[in-house]
Amino acid sequence: MGKTTTDHTHHLPAIDWPTLLRRAPFFSAAIIDALCEEMPRGLAPHVRAVFDFDLFDAQVSNGGVDQYFRNVLLERGGDPGRVPASIAHNPALAGALPFVDEVHAIWRTIAPAYTAAAEREDDDEGDDGAPDCDAILAPHAERIEALQQRFFAAHHAIRQALEADIVRAPGHYFAMAAVPGLRGRGIEHVVQGGGAHRLRFDDGFPVGPNTLENEDGSCDVVWFSRDRTLVQAETSGWAGNRDRRWIHYPSQASGSWSFNFNGEGESVRQDSRSLGLTQHGVQEFLRADGRVANSAVYWHGQELRQEFFYPDGGLQLLTERTPEGNERHQRHWPGGQPHTDSVLQADGRTRYTRCLDAEGRDLAPGGNGRLVELLSLDDGMRQWREGALVAGYLHGPVVRMASHLDGTGARETERRNFDHGQAQDW
Repeated sequence: MGKTTTDHTHHLPAIDWPTLLRRAPFFSAAIIDALCEEMPRGLAPHVRAVFDFDLFDAQVSNGGVDQYFRNVLLERGGDPGRVPASIAHNPALAGALPFVDEVHAIWRTIAPAYTAAAEREDDDEGDDGAPDCDAILAPHAERIEALQQRFFAAHHAIRQALEADIVRAPGHYFAMAAVPGLRGRGIEHVVQGGGAHRLRFDDGFPVGPNTLENEDGSCDVVWFSRDRTLVQAETSGWAGNRDRRWIHYPSQASGSWSFNFNGEGESVRQDSRSLGLTQHGVQEFLRADGRVANSAVYWHGQELRQEFFYPDGGLQLLTERTPEGNERHQRHWPGGQPHTDSVLQADGRTRYTRCLDAEGRDLAPGGNGRLVELLSLDDGMRQWREGALVAGYLHGPVVRMASHLDGTGARETERRNFDHGQAQDW
């Protein structure tokens, strides 16, 4: 896959249709695969732009702008102005360019001092009173944080604009390698890499459904709408798991469902506008028997509501944002009876407004009394905590307990002290 071929005056990575389809819906990853070992001479500038953006994205998304400074601009050296100029060669990445430009503008103001500080740190000479890298970045911290948050918010749209462009014109990014027996017309069957593949072409593009067999007998299935604005892919992974993803490029609506993602039959489903860095929409985790274990609703990365369920499907815990910006927690006993009602405040303290036992008796009238709060019934274990409530806040020693599901074998697993809701040192 590292070979290249000539497209007029520039080189493009070589790939065949089955290999590219296996990357769905993350087609740009095939470009990175082809270039990660060696950067060929004469590479088409708009393809090099994909590589440079991916490097920028990987560093900033993983560890922030500081990580990009250290791992790319500092370690690789060279002309830092090359990266913005490179990314500008690809119109599909226009949404990324303002972020890249701003990051490099910051770098130009700190590069000499940051480089010197990094060299001192590498030489273990950071105690001579000279500023370290964090100190160099400190005056720009607020600007960098705001920039990162804007980038994370735009990340999905930037990425999918690139993916949509690759789907619209794959020949603009790849030199399509010939596969014996594959002509690119109608329904075709080929054997490659130990598996038989069925591809369905329309106007030279494999709209599908395309079925790609794997050596272990599993298969990947990829198909597109005729106008290529919608792609759906179901792929196999490790331990027998399967991932199903779809995206509608014009609206950015997307979703995913991972089956048996941990090898134990559990699954996770997301119906959202993002497969990227922020959640937007519904997310559900399901047990092996298909019952929902917990679900959440997000609005542009902010969690609005989350529900946790007992193994029998009954509601255990509901959390939701309040208009004041706090987080309200409502717990239920198995069977559905109300249990505790509390508010996690901005100062980190939890204020209880209700604490009922399994028979509905109020254990802390007016917020004063005894808290006995069931925390979970999972993995054959019952967990709860006990402590005193004063004016709605935990006060004094609070112990966490665990037992078998029937209550036998109770033991203390944790003990902490609280001062009017504020946890003290262990």
